Amino acid sequence: MDTRKVYVSGGSTYVISLPKKWVKKINLKPGDSLVVTEHGSSLQIETGVIEKESRTKEIKISHVTSSEALERILIAFYLVGYDTIKIKLDKEDHLAYREIIRNIMGYLIGVEIVEDTSEAMTLEIMLDYKRMSTMWILQRMFTIDRSMLLDLGKALKNKDIGLAKDVIAREKEIDRLYFLVVRQLKSAVEYQQIAEKLGIESQKDCLGYRIVVKVLERIADHIENIAKSYIQLFDNQKETQLDEFIYLTNNVVATFEKSVQALFTRNDEKAESVFHELKKVEKSRSDISKGLFKIIDIQSAILMKTMLDSLGRIASYSGDIAEVAINMSTQVS
Repeated sequence: MDTRKVYVSGGSTYVISLPKKWVKKINLKPGDSLVVTEHGSSLQIETGVIEKESRTKEIKISHVTSSEALERILIAFYLVGYDTIKIKLDKEDHLAYREIIRNIMGYLIGVEIVEDTSEAMTLEIMLDYKRMSTMWILQRMFTIDRSMLLDLGKALKNKDIGLAKDVIAREKEIDRLYFLVVRQLKSAVEYQQIAEKLGIESQKDCLGYRIVVKVLERIADHIENIAKSYIQLFDNQKETQLDEFIYLTNNVVATFEKSVQALFTRNDEKAESVFHELKKVEKSRSDISKGLFKIIDIQSAILMKTMLDSLGRIASYSGDIAEVAINMSTQVS
């Protein structure tokens, strides 16, 4: 912690000095402008981050243990906010690395290959904070998760394997949006200006949104898991009746919807009602689980238990969203 004295200049202007170490670190020069944001009793001082030059990172694949490791590294640099990533192909056998670089565009939004030679490949991250706000993306993720759940219920009711496979395909879009939101939140935590452009009212909300985006991503994973298990169940026992599962799925959808509505409206009463709904969902889930012991076909029973457990996890995640909603709606007076 560094303490600074306040001086009066010209009889009406209050002045404090800036830490020399910080000035040198950000290469601040006389005449440069700083952005000052008020937060209650605090002031936040930032450089004009929006006007700064893009951040560039260079990677040599000779320093990377494997192509899989390169994938993880590229995702990490994307998440922390690099705008340009140059990959030096300084190993004779680099085809696997090339494939990873090309594939990564499939699940990182805004990434384009701007250079592709025998010596190097360069990725450029082209994102506009104004066009894709964090709140819009969270709404989009919720909409996709909700549609996946609803169509999953239809697939179970109509024994529609094609629809179940379509539900599975949608999970990839959730992953793409997840990485994008994490990148946004990391920048929003660092710069208030970016937080405002992303539609985040307060930087302290970033922690809550970070929890929510992970929950939405995990919900999609569990929906995918249910759909895959159902396809296997259908192959094993086409005439299996799943009326109780369909009823439970509809209840889980309703609870999930209520939790997200509570989050976006900062409605703590609606959030509290989610926990009452969760008790009903758990009772229903427990009753179905007991009935599985009566099923003679062990493989079918295992698949149905897997589906049931994932539905329970989705309901539990709705509770996590409701908790975040309550925390965000509670302000320190």
